[in-house]
Amino acid sequence: MSNPGNNAERDAIHAVAADWFVRLRQRDLSLEDTLAWQKWMMLDTRHSDAFHRIEGLWQMMDSVNPPDSPTPAVLAADLYDGSVPVSNWNYRRRTGPATSSRPRTFRLAALVCAVALLCIGGMIVQGLLPRISGATVIETAIGMNRTVRLEDGSVVEIGGHTKLSVSMRPELRELRLVRGEAFFTVAKDPTRPFLVRAGSATVTAVGTEFNVRRSDDRVVVSVVEGRVMVQPMAPLVPISWIPASSPVGNAAPLGAGQRTTVDRAGLESTVALADTSSVTEWQKGQLAFESEPLRYAVQDVNRYATRPIVIADEQTAQLLVTGTVTNNNIMGWVTSLHAAFGIRVDVRPDQIVLSRN
Repeated sequence: MSNPGNNAERDAIHAVAADWFVRLRQRDLSLEDTLAWQKWMMLDTRHSDAFHRIEGLWQMMDSVNPPDSPTPAVLAADLYDGSVPVSNWNYRRRTGPATSSRPRTFRLAALVCAVALLCIGGMIVQGLLPRISGATVIETAIGMNRTVRLEDGSVVEIGGHTKLSVSMRPELRELRLVRGEAFFTVAKDPTRPFLVRAGSATVTAVGTEFNVRRSDDRVVVSVVEGRVMVQPMAPLVPISWIPASSPVGNAAPLGAGQRTTVDRAGLESTVALADTSSVTEWQKGQLAFESEPLRYAVQDVNRYATRPIVIADEQTAQLLVTGTVTNNNIMGWVTSLHAAFGIRVDVRPDQIVLSRN
């Protein structure tokens, strides 16, 4: 009889994937561990493929009735200690003396090893594994806000002209803010991290309330309650279903009453919010700005403007503005820009153009 060939039990990648699968289900999982798992998944397509194989078969096994608990006599006779793959141990037991040791009780870890073995050994082909794919996409029109309750009990307040995709998996709740703004009230679940990917940032939370606003090249994250981790991301060339970004630099913790910005230059310093209630003013039809570059203020205002505002020159785009814009009086705000900065306002049938005199 020949020694068993190569399979998942001897594959280092599957061993690490199985370890991550177990760790992600621990109650004391930290945000730092979650970020480390994300980095490992993105390093190599083989990493994510191995993890999803294990995840897929685990879901299939949910429908299988668990075996009866072993009797004390069976436990006493079980010499397997988990130090070598199961197939190796069985092979040695059949062909030679078995190694005597105390059995381990890590039931979940042992089952994950078995899952990996089934995936590679051919007992279940990859094409039959249930893969959770195809996220739910939620979009709002210009000037329209919307409230959405997710299947896990989390609530998302979605701003005007916003696009958000939602993918709920057993080990992870992942949302992608393609454009616009959203406020997240996250249902607590330490074993199922809540990730929001937006442009050059990934925000990881467990149970908290925070706001994410995405412009063309930057993301602003504000926390009202709890704590999140903000990870700057570098864009990559997208390949198949692999996320088209990779972590760069260190993740920053963000607590209640704090805000940070992620742009092409990386992660900016954390600043304190003067009033956390200002974070959600947009839900009441008011956009609040504090020393905000006009280019970004205009992008936010345009999500509620029936006639888009266009900035004609870079000098005007860089002006810092402070104040509140009411959605039903956008033209009044535009007029105030003329009064405060001497900006030329050219009102056209299809747009409003701002420029320096």
